[in-house]
Amino acid sequence: MKQKDSIKKKKQKQQKEHVLLYKLLYSFMTMLVYMVGRNIPLYGIDIDAYSNVNVDAQSILLQAISGDMKNCSIFIIGLWPYMLASMLAILIVAIMSLDHTRKLSPKKINIWTVTIMMIIAAVQAYHKTQTLMYRVSGYELIWNKIIVFIQLIAGMLIVVYMCDRATKYGIGGKVSVFMVNIVSGMMTMFTGKPLEKLALPVAIGVAEIAVMIVLETTEKRIAVQRVSINNIYADKNYIAYKLNPVGATPLMFASAAFLLPQFMCNGLHYLFPDNADIQWWMDNMRLTSPLGIVVYMVIICLLTIIFSMVMLSPGRTADDLLKSGDSIQDIYAGKPTKRYLIGTVLSFSVISSIIICICQGGPLFLQFGGYVDASLAMLPCSIMMTTGLWISLYREAEVYRNMDRYHTFI
Repeated sequence: MKQKDSIKKKKQKQQKEHVLLYKLLYSFMTMLVYMVGRNIPLYGIDIDAYSNVNVDAQSILLQAISGDMKNCSIFIIGLWPYMLASMLAILIVAIMSLDHTRKLSPKKINIWTVTIMMIIAAVQAYHKTQTLMYRVSGYELIWNKIIVFIQLIAGMLIVVYMCDRATKYGIGGKVSVFMVNIVSGMMTMFTGKPLEKLALPVAIGVAEIAVMIVLETTEKRIAVQRVSINNIYADKNYIAYKLNPVGATPLMFASAAFLLPQFMCNGLHYLFPDNADIQWWMDNMRLTSPLGIVVYMVIICLLTIIFSMVMLSPGRTADDLLKSGDSIQDIYAGKPTKRYLIGTVLSFSVISSIIICICQGGPLFLQFGGYVDASLAMLPCSIMMTTGLWISLYREAEVYRNMDRYHTFI
């Protein structure tokens, strides 16, 4: 009996010592399943009609969300409904948290997120079934559309489930899916392009790698005086805020948020096909139009500021310091501390959002002057986003690598 217990403990110890390896393998399997699924076409679709795809900034952005540039696989809805529902849930929580008497349980927030996600997915799946090209017609077409609708919903749920499992058992969660889509899009942009066309976009992309590294590694450390610790150690107790407070998260969600006005324009065009104003908005709400690029940049700015204030919660941090009796050096506790922390996070988020917008919007505007090929306009943006995601994945992997270094000695 004792021998069995010792063997069991030894196996548990070995498992704990290889946390990073297991998580990497799980993430790899998740990405493998995802890559296979995004190459499975929908039932009854005319594949030949989607053989020639126009590669531009808009199609690359769509691929980052759906993973399928041809837009005819079972995963074409992708994470868009889930990401949009998550953003709406974050906004609802932020608004309701202004009333300190109201408490929201994580279970209720999750129910809201899933409900909103299913509504958005159903509407988008219906829109897709009406716009896809089919091989059949007449009575068979009705059943074909029903099957495709079910496939689209099921594909979206599979992607969300895989990301949820990857968050729990792997590394990165939905970031790993985004990485697959972005890298695939970059490979598409590189394919068949001469060196003279690649030179400027790649050079801009390399510069943006340096910018993203600076944004991700630069931080401000605010010394905190703890009542439970001798103040000579105050420099070792601090609140750290990065220059880019929430990393590449706004860039991921901006891709999803930018599709919302497009989706609304497409819906209005479906209801009013002869309206010229709606047609104009639908044609210009793209990354191949100056208006679409400006809207995309505004979305990045807003999401960076909102996510920074909601996810870091500097006001709540100030309240926690006040309750525990701790304080920031040379700043009074209470409202002065709250104003200081909120001002710090707000200023950092504004600065980083402006820098990111310049890096993202600059190459997109260069396509109109002919300086950058339209099919390569999104390349520097993709390189910058990939850098931010890689830094996020590296930091998470580093945490699990450090866990593997600890060994039990009893």
